[in-house]
Amino acid sequence: MEPILLASASPRRLEALSALGFPLVVRPADVDESARDGEPVARRVRSLASDKARAVAAMAGAGDPRWVLGADTLVAIEDRVLGKPRDRAEAATHLALLSGREHTVHSGLALLDRASGGLVEAGSATLVEFLSLSPAEIEWYLDSGEWEGVAGSYRIQERAALFAARLDGSYSGVVGLPLAVVYGMLRAAGYRF
Repeated sequence: MEPILLASASPRRLEALSALGFPLVVRPADVDESARDGEPVARRVRSLASDKARAVAAMAGAGDPRWVLGADTLVAIEDRVLGKPRDRAEAATHLALLSGREHTVHSGLALLDRASGGLVEAGSATLVEFLSLSPAEIEWYLDSGEWEGVAGSYRIQERAALFAARLDGSYSGVVGLPLAVVYGMLRAAGYRF
């Protein structure tokens, strides 16, 4: 398989692609995510993924991989977008808001071919319904620290799996990288497996 330049600092994305045998070079992108705040969330995650892929490709050298993959994930509930919480108090607010309700996890992807300059974007949206959570359950989850550094303040692949009553869409997208979408993008772009 050809190596991929992963424009992400997410350990979950790295783990998912590594587990599938993709050779990776990790180079997190440094982009101002607030520049996309006014965009609808489904468009915003795709734009951010493209911004990340372009930023990393612009700094890549001759020996770096041909393919650059950018990704972004946001959680939306009604008209609110829940990114990564700043602190425990904000994470508690997120979890209380998600309690007993449905929300959507949006993932945006961008695959940039450094050889041709071509860029392809894709997205994924997964509906997740949480059980109703008591204040004690929220505190128990916050004590785990799993809320740190993740959109929506939870990791479905860990203790938050206990809260997910229903999921409609890509489980791997909720974890942080919709793998079927990534595979489709790579296959369509001519990536050599």
